[in-house]
Amino acid sequence: MDIKSVLEFAVTMGERMLANGCGTHRIEGLIKKILEPCELKNYEVFVTTTGIVVTIESENGVTTMVKQVPKKKMHTEHISLIEDIVNSFANGELSAEEALVELENIESRSTYPYWITVLAYGMAGCFRTLMFGGQIIDGLASILCGVCMGIFIQALNSKNTFTFLVNCCGGFVTGFMAVLLMNFGFGSTLDKIIIGTLMPIAPGVPFVHSVNDILHGDYTSGITRAYEAILTAAAISTGVAFAMMIWSALGGAVL
Repeated sequence: MDIKSVLEFAVTMGERMLANGCGTHRIEGLIKKILEPCELKNYEVFVTTTGIVVTIESENGVTTMVKQVPKKKMHTEHISLIEDIVNSFANGELSAEEALVELENIESRSTYPYWITVLAYGMAGCFRTLMFGGQIIDGLASILCGVCMGIFIQALNSKNTFTFLVNCCGGFVTGFMAVLLMNFGFGSTLDKIIIGTLMPIAPGVPFVHSVNDILHGDYTSGITRAYEAILTAAAISTGVAFAMMIWSALGGAVL
């Protein structure tokens, strides 16, 4: 077994998992699962929210590989597919070189079409608005707000815009569209429309990962993810607040 290829596979896998929004404790477990079958004298794995460091000690000496992950997204389908590759490697069904090829195939695989992604923002907002007690008209308003928010978010993500601005613009578009629709009589409860529409970009998953990491003793990553969740929530609320301020400055009434 080529130790260098195994190390490259382990670190690349961890990088892809972290980039797709996986928790650090889970990534550490998967990297160890890859390295355990190898005849190594020792190995150390360190995963943070922005990078991965893996050091192995074999008969050829000590080798360290570092990967930085500055940009993250949330893609649970890719996480599941990557974990399947790790399981296949651990069961001896794939070599390290074949596993690396499979990882590249996953990243090159096309995601959902643009229109489905945008529509999903609207439908998710609609169902959550209804779940929070909104009326049918509020759910329909959430669809329009969610679709507009999805278009802006997709456009900003395609330009690799930093996350704070993306979330801030998402909150701004949602807030402005909600008060606009309400003033035209399309909606009955402003807060439920806004809250329901914003749920798809709410930092629920980072917060859960934060708690999970802290419970497993990884305080550095846990606290960092908690700060990330708080910053995301602050960006969203800032965007909504700016929308209300601008609407009021234009002479509109915030119902």
